[in-house]
Amino acid sequence: MSWTKRTAIMGTLVLLGCEQPAPPPAESTLVRALAVQMTQFDRTTALTGEIRARRESNLGFRVGGKVTERPVDVGDKVAEGDLLARLDNQDQLNALQAAQSDLAAAQASIEQSRTQAERQRKLLADGYTTRIQYDNAQRRYAQAQAELAGAEAKLNSAQDTLSYTELRADRAGVITAKAAEPGQVVASGQMVVRLADPNEREAVFQVPGAGLRIDGRQADLPQVEVRLVSDQNLIADGTIREVSPGVDPVTRTYTVKVALTDPPPAFLLGSSVVGRAKLPTQSVINLPSSALFQTAAGEPAVWVVDQPQDTVSLRPVSVLQYDTGTVTVTSGLDTGETVVIGGSQKLRPGQKVTIRQGSGA
Repeated sequence: MSWTKRTAIMGTLVLLGCEQPAPPPAESTLVRALAVQMTQFDRTTALTGEIRARRESNLGFRVGGKVTERPVDVGDKVAEGDLLARLDNQDQLNALQAAQSDLAAAQASIEQSRTQAERQRKLLADGYTTRIQYDNAQRRYAQAQAELAGAEAKLNSAQDTLSYTELRADRAGVITAKAAEPGQVVASGQMVVRLADPNEREAVFQVPGAGLRIDGRQADLPQVEVRLVSDQNLIADGTIREVSPGVDPVTRTYTVKVALTDPPPAFLLGSSVVGRAKLPTQSVINLPSSALFQTAAGEPAVWVVDQPQDTVSLRPVSVLQYDTGTVTVTSGLDTGETVVIGGSQKLRPGQKVTIRQGSGA
């Protein structure tokens, strides 16, 4: 074989060895998908709640001790200054008597030191005493004045402490709860009775999940119609004045307080009521629960099929509420987009998919 022919053959082999095998076609995953459509969500809701006082306080003693008297009971109406409970005050009386004795001793001491200081001043002017004796008399007088001020402060404190053994109403109202009985030893600040103002009443509701999530300014909040459960003919108009910012960890509900406008007298504290509020309609998309996924940060998301490449991408969404088998999405999707509703467990961003025929896509 000639050298030229051998060279040509070897060059051909080298070129063949440098060629890379063609990549295999991208594997397609079979999924079920759905073309989404916007619908209007009717947010009219009716819930059962109860009538409560807007101003309600847990009252307790400012000192600890043994309860000797509690002349009020649940349901009693009280006026400002009425006695609600009393503690055994023997210790406070002893402290008051000791403070009174200290004050009397301080008053006698200051009178004596004042007389001595005045005498030393006259003797010094006549030359019958020394400057040192005069200065000592002035210092004893100043010390007696300080002791008198301390004794007066202790007496005032003892008088205040004695008054703390009586629990009195700071305003007119009605007793709605009691937490201590005569003979019971209570700590400082421990609740003894609960006092409510019946003149300012409101309806309180526990709203499940996000069914009544309210956004916007106070002026945009809806009016609420409140009816008495025992008499549906008794109606009061109300305005939502407070929505709890977080969900209760036990009941998983939001607390909504509705201020009532001129409620009928039959709307007594503790009465059961039904509140109805019609919120503005909202454009939403309803999806099967199987469509819901999670981002790396744990936020709700769905897999969206990008046309015409038939690849998928993970799209974060906002969920208004979760129902049995469905979720209500408020943002993140547009009408006509295709969402994977089955077979999403092994998907990854950019993966090619094949939509199963007859699945609604």
